[in-house]
Amino acid sequence: MTIASPLTVDQLELIAERAAERGEPAAGAAELVAVVDDGRLTDPQDAVVALGMAAELLFQADDLAGSLALTDRALDARRAHGSAPEFAQIFRAQLLFRLDRADEAMAELTPLRPLLTSDPDAATEIAEALLAGGRGETAHEWLTAAVHEARATLPETDDLDEAGELATAIVAALVIERHEVRHELGLPHDSFDEMAEELAVAAEEEQRAELTAALTEPVVFFSAAEFDRLAERLPAAAESCGPTWDAHRADIEQVLAMGAEAGITTARGIVAGSADELVALWEHAEDATVDDVIYDYADELDGRGPHIAWPPARNDACWCGSGAKYKKCCLPRSRRAS
Repeated sequence: MTIASPLTVDQLELIAERAAERGEPAAGAAELVAVVDDGRLTDPQDAVVALGMAAELLFQADDLAGSLALTDRALDARRAHGSAPEFAQIFRAQLLFRLDRADEAMAELTPLRPLLTSDPDAATEIAEALLAGGRGETAHEWLTAAVHEARATLPETDDLDEAGELATAIVAALVIERHEVRHELGLPHDSFDEMAEELAVAAEEEQRAELTAALTEPVVFFSAAEFDRLAERLPAAAESCGPTWDAHRADIEQVLAMGAEAGITTARGIVAGSADELVALWEHAEDATVDDVIYDYADELDGRGPHIAWPPARNDACWCGSGAKYKKCCLPRSRRAS
């Protein structure tokens, strides 16, 4: 009898992504729950992650009661491991609102209001929960108060330490989310709305600059056979490139597709790598990380060529070497990034 290998968080994420892609979120949720129930996790604490993903998939499937039940399981598991459950509680409040249990939702959410001034991710999560319950005015009130409170903590110098960077990120997140809520409520622009629009433009420009920089570098690609050999000989490199071959080729497809959509084309493209060559470089590297060696190897391959053409025509063989047509193979993988 074959015993299934334990799964990592990356593999759990792949299960969830594929289920969403297939339009079968309920089936994906069932698969993740089975992994937990059968004890097939590399780290038992990852049960929190698996159950949270399963709850989100059931939410996508409009099974709100099932999603709530799994969220409660995830919360219990998180508390059992001694970790803070705040964001899972925000999601739970959103579910309660959608199940017409508004009083319970507010009881869950109100104690979490201080997160708005301590975590930059809280603004969107809390606002979405309140909007789900038709509490847009409450979201606006909370965000406005939090903006004023957070602005009082901003450093007076541009030379930011870690605390200053966090305070700045919190203010930006609050201002941007407040702008979204005000738009939802049909409120006229104020000075904070203007700030939000300036921040959004700056963020878009920064993202484009990062993507442009990434696309000027060669991308090393390992075929299925070479990836398997890399995973055997240098698992850390395979983990960095993947962690699975499907994830490896999907990552490359997504980055190039994002660049093409933004009007950015790569000057260098994709180069085919050899596991043995990369391992040999790693064995002779001094004071370098695996990622450093991969980047150096990509540069070396770029000088040698040849390059793998991207994108192929829809009906041509896929660039990844699977033998399938591009439209049936890697082209759909680019949609994960959208």
